Amino acid sequence: MFSERRGFKQLSPGIFLSLVLLLSSSAVNSGSFTSPENLNPESADIRLDTSFQDDAWVVYTYAIDEQGRVADAQIRSSNGVTRVESAVLAKLSMMRFAPATRDGQPVKVAADPVIFTWILDLPRAMSPQFNATYQAAWALFKEGNYDGAFDLAVRLKDMPGRNALEEVRYQVLAASLASRRANGAAELQHLGRAVELQALAGKNNFKHHYIEADQYLLILERIQTLQLERMMLADAAATLGEIQVHGAGTDITVRAAAAYSAKELEFNARQDVTVSAELVPVYRDGPGAWKIGLSRNKFSISDVKGKVHAVFLVCGPRDIQLRYPSVDPWVIPDGLKYCQIDVAGAAGTRFVLHQYAS
Repeated sequence: MFSERRGFKQLSPGIFLSLVLLLSSSAVNSGSFTSPENLNPESADIRLDTSFQDDAWVVYTYAIDEQGRVADAQIRSSNGVTRVESAVLAKLSMMRFAPATRDGQPVKVAADPVIFTWILDLPRAMSPQFNATYQAAWALFKEGNYDGAFDLAVRLKDMPGRNALEEVRYQVLAASLASRRANGAAELQHLGRAVELQALAGKNNFKHHYIEADQYLLILERIQTLQLERMMLADAAATLGEIQVHGAGTDITVRAAAAYSAKELEFNARQDVTVSAELVPVYRDGPGAWKIGLSRNKFSISDVKGKVHAVFLVCGPRDIQLRYPSVDPWVIPDGLKYCQIDVAGAAGTRFVLHQYAS
């Protein structure tokens, strides 16, 4: 299969995050398939220089043709910084690969959506236009006018050139609206994006952050609560670890640890732990994806409503494409730890994940 997984790097004064979310070569299940190989691995890390002084993020897709050239590169979504979009596409066009092959013959394959984020360690401030709309949205929220607040949140999302602070503020607002509509999956997604940006700044030792320390702990606690409610025990354990790092000795840490322990007992008492899932698109009208940490070695999916294209087991740097559909449950091979299931398919597809006791 064709797989790139890229982590954040530090560039002064900015940093980037580039991450492939799915794998979507439709033909990897037939014949003898060999993934393309980047002839210059350093080119996989798209780098900007210090002349780029705007926070930016884009979602892009591309393919690799039979000659190993990048083809069909497109920006699928962004915060509207056109200079960064052009730079990303230009750098993509310079990448060269040994092409993928099937049964010994070169074939064209598609990489999956990539999120590229460029943020700068600068004083944080919202633009007057964004701030006015943002404050108006919260005023409507406090009045209980959630539809009105939602309409303003859509306007905030569509404002071109919004910076990372504005993105975090929008995501927290969107999460709050999702909570009022009892949409835990959407709330979790929005809070996860806010935490992602804050964590990126923290890991790169930025002086300027996006979320105050006490609010960050509350957001992490809410994420863990949503994960525990959905029986996402492995993910909740990771979130608890973050809470313990950032809030050692606080009441939040005590509450989070107690909540995790109680849910762990419930989890271990069940022979079959189920999690309801939905494939969420990375960009509008794009394919869907869903990933969750696994707490047990034996698992399966059922009750699929929609289309699942592929299922992967991701254990650290190793990706294994699982046979799908499968009559028997999948089993994690001996020696592999900290594994996740990564499901790709049509956006909106729903299914149930089962994790079985040994």
